Amino acid sequence: MQKKLIALAVASLVSAPVFAQSTVSVYGVVDQAITNQSQSNRGSVTSLQGSGYTTERLGFKGSEDMGNGMKANFMLELGMKGPNGNLDNAQAAPAQLFQRVSTVGLSGNWGSVNFGRQYTPVFSVQAANDLFRVAGVGSIYSLTNVGVTRSSNSIRYDSASMSGFSVAVLYGLGDTGLGNVSTDTPLTAPLVGNNPSNLGRQVGFNAMYNNGPLMIGLGWNRLNLPAITAAPLNTFDSQKTTSLTASYDFKVVAINAGWQNNKITDNLQDRNTWNIGATIPVFGADSVKVSYADRHDKLVNSADVKLLALGYVHPMSKRTTLYGTYAKLKNDNNSAQGFIFGAPGTNVLGGYGPNAFQLGMSHNF
Repeated sequence: MQKKLIALAVASLVSAPVFAQSTVSVYGVVDQAITNQSQSNRGSVTSLQGSGYTTERLGFKGSEDMGNGMKANFMLELGMKGPNGNLDNAQAAPAQLFQRVSTVGLSGNWGSVNFGRQYTPVFSVQAANDLFRVAGVGSIYSLTNVGVTRSSNSIRYDSASMSGFSVAVLYGLGDTGLGNVSTDTPLTAPLVGNNPSNLGRQVGFNAMYNNGPLMIGLGWNRLNLPAITAAPLNTFDSQKTTSLTASYDFKVVAINAGWQNNKITDNLQDRNTWNIGATIPVFGADSVKVSYADRHDKLVNSADVKLLALGYVHPMSKRTTLYGTYAKLKNDNNSAQGFIFGAPGTNVLGGYGPNAFQLGMSHNF
């Protein structure tokens, strides 16, 4: 009798429905820095700026175990400005709530596929090459930002890592962030005709090797832009971006170097940017960062830009970090590049070399 009861109990367990396990988490970064930045015609500006060490964000992500190694995943992430509480793109039209990431997808031992607004594969290579984490005045993004950080209405596949090798492919269906223009949307004067149906279409890929102390990455992206000059019916300008980066950790110092080319058809833009940097651990968990970047404009004479940055990082805990950064830009006479993550309303005239200093605190939760 006892054996029969045990058998019935086991049978009931086997026949009972298996409920998938789900997880949902809230996370984010609050990061603010006292920032002093020089300007061309009125001394310097001191302000409280966000995202000096890591870009500020609030996110929600989760997954559901579907069985057999398969998971369903989602991620919603918005950017914010801690000093005033605004959305990161509050002044944009239309303002996006989840401007950073908005995806749903599946993952397994074969990799992952995600749908929505997400990072481009070429940006994944660029971000791995920036010692200043694409944040603050020291970031080389001031020189390399070409508008291909994220792609809306996109599909991205990332392979599983195979002994350190991985690839990613993205296809964007055509949202430029300018109102989902289509073939029936008239071009504004002085252009003629209609916007082509594939305006905003984007395609890109990367191939990366990341194993032990060595990382190598190659990324490429093509984006269909609105025609900037007078053009025939249903045409667009094409922006192509290629990035190559590598780094090696020698323990006593980690070295990174990279190169990027950004080209827009019809001889509208052709720029090469190269950079080199080093991270030196000091006093245990602290580190010193040094970065140098140089952007050369192949179509405009005397329009090159150089950026030198020096940073110090002091982790107080796993979640809280103190940091300081000094950066110096040098513009040729025909260039007026400023710090992307610098003080608001900064006035930089051609040939001026602004400098900036940040002292801040970053907290992850």
